[in-house]
Amino acid sequence: MIVECELDDLLVMIGKKMSIEELEETLFLIKAEIERIEGNIIEIDIKPDRPDMLSPEGIARAIRSFLSIELGLKAYKVRKSGHEVIVKPGLSKIRKYIVGGIVRGITTSDELIKDYMHLQEALTSTHGRNRKKASIGLYVHDEIKYPVVYRPMKPESIRFAPLGHEIEMDGPTILREHEKGVIYGPIIAHQKKWPMLVDSRGEVLSLPPVINSNTLGQVSTETRDIFVEVTGTHLPTISQALNIMVASLAQRGGTIESVIVRYPDGTVDETPNLAPWKTTLTKAEIAELTGLDLKDKEIIDSLEKMGYGARISKSGKVAVSVPSYRADILHGVDIIEDVAIGYGFNNIEPSIPQTMTTGKLLPITRIMEKSRDLMVGIGYQEIMSYIMTSPDTLNPRMNRDNPTVVTSNPKSRDYSVLRNSLLPNLMDLISRNQHADYPQKIFEVGYVVVPDEESETRSRQVPTLCGLVTDNNVNLTHLMTEIGFALRNLGLEGKFNFVQRIDSSFIEGRCGTIEIGGESLGYFGEIAPEVLVNFGLIKPVVAFELDLPLSGEW
Repeated sequence: MIVECELDDLLVMIGKKMSIEELEETLFLIKAEIERIEGNIIEIDIKPDRPDMLSPEGIARAIRSFLSIELGLKAYKVRKSGHEVIVKPGLSKIRKYIVGGIVRGITTSDELIKDYMHLQEALTSTHGRNRKKASIGLYVHDEIKYPVVYRPMKPESIRFAPLGHEIEMDGPTILREHEKGVIYGPIIAHQKKWPMLVDSRGEVLSLPPVINSNTLGQVSTETRDIFVEVTGTHLPTISQALNIMVASLAQRGGTIESVIVRYPDGTVDETPNLAPWKTTLTKAEIAELTGLDLKDKEIIDSLEKMGYGARISKSGKVAVSVPSYRADILHGVDIIEDVAIGYGFNNIEPSIPQTMTTGKLLPITRIMEKSRDLMVGIGYQEIMSYIMTSPDTLNPRMNRDNPTVVTSNPKSRDYSVLRNSLLPNLMDLISRNQHADYPQKIFEVGYVVVPDEESETRSRQVPTLCGLVTDNNVNLTHLMTEIGFALRNLGLEGKFNFVQRIDSSFIEGRCGTIEIGGESLGYFGEIAPEVLVNFGLIKPVVAFELDLPLSGEW
């Protein structure tokens, strides 16, 4: 993600004169890079695992800490505003959660407002999954009559002037004609009622997650006090987004105030909560992962340079206070990585291994690479999909009910299970690429994960090859010829058979099993019409999927 800054402004926030070379080296050491410099404008490439650095304020804060200008945990005082956000019944299945806060006395200018808007968009597109999980709104605090009310409304009864327009529109018109409505409207369009944010007079703040109103939602250079709200489907995600947003605004001299959120079930929440959260590591864990034998002071200094609070007990336990805006810290390993960054990768002395070895590919790697070469040779294009996917894609859309390995604490339902087959992901891909030229012949070689109670992890990884062809007309016989070509060149001449099969994902009478040595190791066929409809496909599809031997030998 590219963050554009004014170089002079960035250096003022850092509080130190630096040459371009010094700035570039410092950014590189904290996993960021200068992409381009033109005059006083500098573009910095921020890695997606640091959403707190998606603004000039966040970058300056990280550099100040790393250069020991402002060491350790940065404290943000949060005063009570006494203002409330009232959540009305009916939002639990639409867009359940909301958090908010007020930042007073911020500095504004045309350039700074652009920076604030860029951070807002960057957070919602990355951390907020293109506003599906979290969307952020900024409003002119002084023009709001509290309490703010978060409520569901029928689309036809929604009426306000969206940001950038003077003329009022109703809800369906906004989704149909406004630029943001076209892009983000599908998130809520299927709901009978849509979420609305209004003040106590009924004045509209926004239609989350689509667009602010043109009155209360238009921040200008005259604005000094801003009300920030984040709505979404996952409370930890929107809370982290709010923390990052208000902490960045506070870097411009603002003071933060909390608001009280009241839910219809009686739950009361006060946000933002900028208190650091605490975790514990051991010196042994740090030494094992980094390979560094660090003294207590070196560990504490390294953590403080990365913005943490830390202390070490006599027993070797490291108590770490993690900043509330560090949404990327998911595990102790992330903190240990920061220990190494704070210590300085350039300070780590390389060492020669004690033993010399010659590396070679694993047998399964060789067969997977050969499978790739064969598929490319017969005209297929390789794709690579995520191993985590949606349960809807794996089973309901494929007319299947196969067991899956489910994650215990998913960040999103779209990535809540491990794929048990490659074919659903290939189907999902072509459903998104129907605008491309035909025929489309794609394949993937990768691992699927299936439940296995006998395994230590109660799951098993299976290397798999999957291919798919879609066109105006498809030929199952030709597909079988291509499967046979691949199998023969994998050393299976005379060792495989095709046997008729019944499978709910395929047309009856037009699918089969791939048997190797008398064992069923794959399947092929023409995709059933109901499955095509589930994926929104209008052209026929033939496909196959084959398990490869983990040992590399059939």
